[in-house]
Amino acid sequence: FDWVEVMPEKAKRPAGFTLDDYLNRGGGQFGEGKIITLKAEISEALARLLEETPLSTDQKIVSGKDGHKLTATLFDSWQLRFWILSQGADIIVRQPAAMRKELIKTIDEMRAGYQA
Repeated sequence: FDWVEVMPEKAKRPAGFTLDDYLNRGGGQFGEGKIITLKAEISEALARLLEETPLSTDQKIVSGKDGHKLTATLFDSWQLRFWILSQGADIIVRQPAAMRKELIKTIDEMRAGYQA
C-alpha cells in the first residue's frame, strides 16, 4: 500500500454475510467452491517449501524411499492448476483423476507448441 484513507461512510454488509463463510465457500479464489483432495508426488525442494507454507490446514507430506507424497484438501480452482503447472517437474498430480487428465492434456498441448 502506498496510502490508506479512512472513509466516513460505514461499509454496507449484505444480510447474513460473514467473511468466514465466504472464504469457506471458495470466495477470493475464483473457484466453484468444489473441494477436492489433491494427491501428488513432489520433489524435496517443493516438500521443504510446502512445509513452510502449506496449501491447506490438513496438508500431509509423507517422505519415504520413493520420494515425497503430498495430500491436501483444498478448493478446485484455476489458481491451483496455474500453481501446479508453475512447479514444472517438481510435482506430479496423481489424484483427482479428472484434474490429472486435464493437466496431461495441457502439458501435451504445451509440448506440441515447442516441437514446431
